[in-house]
Amino acid sequence: MDFFNKAKESIASASRDLTQKATDAGGLAKVTVHLKELERDYNEQLKRLAETLYTQHYNEAKSLCPDVVSAIDANRKEYEKDKREQALLKGMRICPNCGAEQEKLALKCTACGINMDDAEKLIMPQSSAKAFCPKCGQELVDGAKFCMSCGNPIG
Repeated sequence: MDFFNKAKESIASASRDLTQKATDAGGLAKVTVHLKELERDYNEQLKRLAETLYTQHYNEAKSLCPDVVSAIDANRKEYEKDKREQALLKGMRICPNCGAEQEKLALKCTACGINMDDAEKLIMPQSSAKAFCPKCGQELVDGAKFCMSCGNPIG
């Protein structure tokens, strides 16, 4: 009988150990998932902060992190150029006010409602001095009356 009692106790102990390990594994999985959620939220908040600093406090951001802001500016400039090229290849055009893709013959932008022909006349080049939007920092087309990136009126 002693053998069976020891075997019974050994099985019960193993069962308790297994139950505890399963509980620990479940807890570990729960904490791991929570950490991933926190990390994702943290990165999203950093992204929103960086976008806010870049768009609303461009000059301060440029003085604090000139290399980063220059890299962002170059990326945005190339993106806008490629976006316009893509639209042309598709037989479309880009609204100069909001950046939405429009049919080539559209009279008004379907996204912001601006008259497309009037908006394009407002941004036609008139001088060769480089200028940047005071709101978002995007390099402006010479003589622009509105920023092509954010739609901010210029001067």
